This record gives sequence, C-alpha cells and structure tokens, in this order.
Amino acid sequence: MENKEKILTVISLGVGVQSSAMALMAAKGKLPMPDCAVFADTGAEPDSIYSYLEFLKSELPFPIYVVQKGNLTEDTMKEGERFAPAPFFIKNLDGTKGMLRRQCTNEYKIQPVRRKIRELCGIGFGERFPKDKYVEQWIGISTDEIQRMKPSRDKYIENRHPLIELNISRNQCLQWFKDNNYPLPEKSACFFCPYKSDDHWIETRDKTPKEFEQAIAFDKGLRSTSNTRIKGEMFLHRSCIPLDQVEFKPKLIDNQMDLFDNECEGMCGL
Repeated sequence: MENKEKILTVISLGVGVQSSAMALMAAKGKLPMPDCAVFADTGAEPDSIYSYLEFLKSELPFPIYVVQKGNLTEDTMKEGERFAPAPFFIKNLDGTKGMLRRQCTNEYKIQPVRRKIRELCGIGFGERFPKDKYVEQWIGISTDEIQRMKPSRDKYIENRHPLIELNISRNQCLQWFKDNNYPLPEKSACFFCPYKSDDHWIETRDKTPKEFEQAIAFDKGLRSTSNTRIKGEMFLHRSCIPLDQVEFKPKLIDNQMDLFDNECEGMCGL
C-alpha cells in the first residue's frame, strides 16, 4: 500500500496444499520470510489436518498461532432459533430444495484470523487501525484457482497471493512437496462440508471410513436438531438424501459443479 508502513506479514494458514506450500517455501527461502501464520480451527477439521499442523509447527522457523471462535460441530447441533452456520442443503416442506446461507467461513475463519492480526499489531477492541500502517496477508491460491482471488474486506489488510505471483499451480505445489521430501497435505475442509463433490465424498468413504461415519452421524443429527427458524430438513448432500443412502457419482459421469471452486472466500481448502 502506497505511503503506508507494513507492520506485519502473516500467512492465512488453512493447512491444505497451497497454504502449506507457501509456508514451507518461505522456510526454504523460495519466498520471503513472513512474521507468522494463523490457523483458524473450526473444531471440525479432519484428523489429517491436525496432524499436518503439528508437522508444520516442527518445520517452520516462524510461529503458527491457532485461533478458535468455537466448535462448529457442536455449535451447529445446539437447539434454538439460531440459523445453522453452514450452507447445508435443505428440503422444504413443499418438496422444493435449496441451500442455507453460508456463515461459517466468516464467523469461524475470517473473523478469528482478523482478531488475531489486530492483537498481534497491538490494536485493541474498538480501536481504529492506524491509517499510515497496514498488514500483508498471504492467501494460498494457485494459478488454477485464480477466480478465488478477492481483495481484503479490511482497508488495513492487503491480500497477497505469492503462488499466483510465482505462476505456480496446485499440481506444481504437489510436485514441490515431493521434490523437497515433504509429506503431502490433504485438502483442508470440515469433515461435514456441504461443498464436497461426489469425488471428495467417495475419497472420504474409501480412504478415511471413520471420518465418513462421523459425517453420516452428523448428517442424521441435522434432522434431529430442533431449529425453529428452519422449516425444512437439512442434509449434507445436494440430493437431499441421507448421506448413507446416496449413490455417489464420480465427476467423469456427473456434470455437477464442484462448489469448492466458489467456497469459503479463499480461506478453506487452501
């Protein structure tokens, strides 16, 4: 930002392929050294993400701050009038289908990271950020996901996309991990994320059956939770069929849009 002093460089760490690649590239000198990384824990991450987070903590020369607004799994199941925070599919009383408004990314990812950034800059609650200073926030978006690039909502934060600047794709990130003898991270997303494609559900079912059973239980729980603001039934799958009854179709024979391309404001799945 012109005529402003940069006081912090921070990686928005999703612990997926792209954001992990950025962090490790900085550690290896391929990117400038940031001051820190911030990981927003929704409380609903797969075990693989928590394991890779511990690996990154052991490898990176800069700190990783873990922040949490609450437990998204537990919060979703609370009885009451609050809207469900995630964009679950809904089957209305008249049989029509829809999708609930997404609130989880902002509440459980963006806001906690923003609060930590302000804390690290010494800006208290309700205080204005100095107009002559700014924060550089790295977002893990690669060239094949360039449509996900968005400016920061905050005037004092400048989003930067180092992988775009280096013209690096997701596949090139994966190759870089292999070339540098790093284990490959998994795609970061809550275990019950409604944006999962059928391919992703198939992978979850076949590779991590425990996580798939957890998602099935969560899906059933959606329809047994009393929420007076929602009149229809909620589901994890777009078909509005219970997850354990869905016949998943691989993308090769299924023209459904992969909603991960338009998910989570560039914060999840990185």
